[in-house]
Amino acid sequence: MILNVYQGTDLVGTGEGKVHVDLPGKTYPAGTFTGELVDGTGAKSDRFDFPAVTVVAGFDPTGNVKPTDANTVAEITAWLDAHSIDHTGKSVKADLLALVPAE
Repeated sequence: MILNVYQGTDLVGTGEGKVHVDLPGKTYPAGTFTGELVDGTGAKSDRFDFPAVTVVAGFDPTGNVKPTDANTVAEITAWLDAHSIDHTGKSVKADLLALVPAE
């Protein structure tokens, strides 16, 4: 099963399973995006609305903005790596955040 994601009439993402759509950070109201399912024969479902979505602006691990609890473990470890902070043996978010310098 393929999922097609539209913003208005523009196809903005397609794929099986999770579909990545690259969007600027902001809140998009319900109905901004619609989707349709396409089966193996090419038959398409009726379009359906997606709920409201808030996209958080991207996180730059090489930047000066320090990660917080809102970041993923992968983002936090990327920040630590980019700032040459050893996190060997740490895999829990709270433990990783404890390595981020306060100043």
